[in-house]
Amino acid sequence: MLQPFIRSFSLLTLSIAAAQAAEPVNLDTPRLRGMDNFRDVAGTTTAYTTRHDGVMRAGVFYRSNAFTPTGSDLNTLNGLGIREVFDLRTPSEIAATPDTLPAGANYRNIDIIGNTTSGANITTVAFTSAAQAREMMLETNRAFVSDAGMRSQFGVLFNELASADGAAVFHCTAGKDRTGWTAAVLQSIAGVDDATIMANYLATNDYTAARMAATLAHLPPGMAAIYQPLLGVEASYLQAGLDQVVAEYGSMDNYLKQGLGLSQETIYVLRGKMVFFNSLPGQAGLQGNAAAGASLLQALQDSDLSGTYSAYNYYLQSAIDAGSLGGVEATVGGQVHADAASFLLRQTTQLDRAASPYASGTDLKIGQTRLWSTALAGYLGTDGSAQARSSNEHSQGLMVGATRRFSEQFSAHAGFGYSQGTVGAASGEADTDLTFLTLGTRLATQSLDQGLFIEAGATAGWLDYSSKRELGGGLGTAKGDSHGTLTGGSLALGYRLPMQGMVLEPSLGLRISHVDLSGFNEKGSELALKVDDLKQTRRSATANLKAAFAPVALPAGWQLIPGVEVGYEHALGDQQVDSQGHLLGLDIEQRAAFDNRDQFLGAVNLTASLGALSLGAELAAMGGGDSHGVSGGLKASYSF
Repeated sequence: MLQPFIRSFSLLTLSIAAAQAAEPVNLDTPRLRGMDNFRDVAGTTTAYTTRHDGVMRAGVFYRSNAFTPTGSDLNTLNGLGIREVFDLRTPSEIAATPDTLPAGANYRNIDIIGNTTSGANITTVAFTSAAQAREMMLETNRAFVSDAGMRSQFGVLFNELASADGAAVFHCTAGKDRTGWTAAVLQSIAGVDDATIMANYLATNDYTAARMAATLAHLPPGMAAIYQPLLGVEASYLQAGLDQVVAEYGSMDNYLKQGLGLSQETIYVLRGKMVFFNSLPGQAGLQGNAAAGASLLQALQDSDLSGTYSAYNYYLQSAIDAGSLGGVEATVGGQVHADAASFLLRQTTQLDRAASPYASGTDLKIGQTRLWSTALAGYLGTDGSAQARSSNEHSQGLMVGATRRFSEQFSAHAGFGYSQGTVGAASGEADTDLTFLTLGTRLATQSLDQGLFIEAGATAGWLDYSSKRELGGGLGTAKGDSHGTLTGGSLALGYRLPMQGMVLEPSLGLRISHVDLSGFNEKGSELALKVDDLKQTRRSATANLKAAFAPVALPAGWQLIPGVEVGYEHALGDQQVDSQGHLLGLDIEQRAAFDNRDQFLGAVNLTASLGALSLGAELAAMGGGDSHGVSGGLKASYSF
């Protein structure tokens, strides 16, 4: 029963193509004289809105009747960037009215009906009533769902539309049934509401009104009344197909996947091509680094990764459906690079403190030298905030050096070593290997043993840097490596005050450190960043108070010297450290989790000495703002 209906449908569409309207309908869509049903799938007067705060993109997919442009039409078409033309007609229809293609467009025939008898005379169609004609249209739309051959061809079409490189147009003869169903399915994929889909379907009657009137005028009055339902569209036609979808598959999504064999990835590619989402799930409530990451994810909708078979497109469309960005908004921006730079800027302080017990030369006689070594380790964690995710820093290293007292008032020291650091933040990890040299001197007005003194130091190091970021959302791991330098200097004014049972040493100073890490390109993910040079400087004022207590005698000639230290460091200027990255022409800035202007330290130390040999240990706690941590060190020295 279905085959005569489809055959009659094909016969009539050929006749419709012969009656082109003389004047175009004045609607706010691209109007072509030779193709009156040519229009953008995105809408007629304005782009359609979709679910999830989306809006359809213009110029992606066009729908049309037979591709028979006039000369001026062809000029218009050539300006639309159409690269693919999908002809849904049968071979007989094509033979009667071949396509005239825009410049540079590829042609593909996807015969939806699969019937080659379209060339018969319309007057041989055995309709006896308008009701029978309407029933044919209802059955045709149901067949788009129930007929396995048609489903197979529609599956081919939607896969080809997903793979199209550039704007694409699909058409049949009248541009209303095969084409109308295709447009309705695409708009459903995009998330357009049912009422709007139906209104777009019925717009054919407005676009082709003049052609329909001309066709009816050429038919005998009795035949015109019978065949009028075939010339345009009625809501019941499309609804019949939509109802069939529910009856056979339960939902449009099931029809697409089970009936047409489309993958979820292909459906997402089609939606990515057609829809731009004005906001992403939860984006309005985000701040700081996460807000910047979400903005990058949103802006990438206009990149080459959107609407293609990319990990980004699949992630984004999945996130839209899930109603959550899944944390990728915090990982995509590369916060770990800012945290690593912040960590490195504070390393010069740690290195100076590691050398501090032996740097002054106060325990040496004039002309005496002390060889020393210290193993150091530290941890600092910064709680997350609205601006940045939490971070953690681990470091360990070894330094060896020598201190010499040249005179009553003057001593100097030098040391070298390495420090390995690991910084974790926002699902990223950065490893920093620092090889360094440190120099320092102390100059007293009277004696190094007591009174006013000035202390100066400098540090220079070579950095090897590597990082990896687990982006989440199926976006892979972005890896990068670079190198650079770390330099620093300090100047302090202090006073050494021997007292009964202890020695106090307060000091005030200034410290500056500078990290210069070369820019690099991450690899391993579509969202790998091009990271700018990390050139950051930190300036701070320092205040310290050290106290060394009187030695305690131990057996076998050993002496135990306890000590304590409290310290305070205040960042000058802008204490925040940032990193900048770029992706497909888009910029993103991230701030480090550590943004404390004030940092406090409390430490205890013990030194055991026997003649020229001394052994020591120190444990310190650090805190300030949202940051907290500990550090420690083991020390050994020998004087001669």
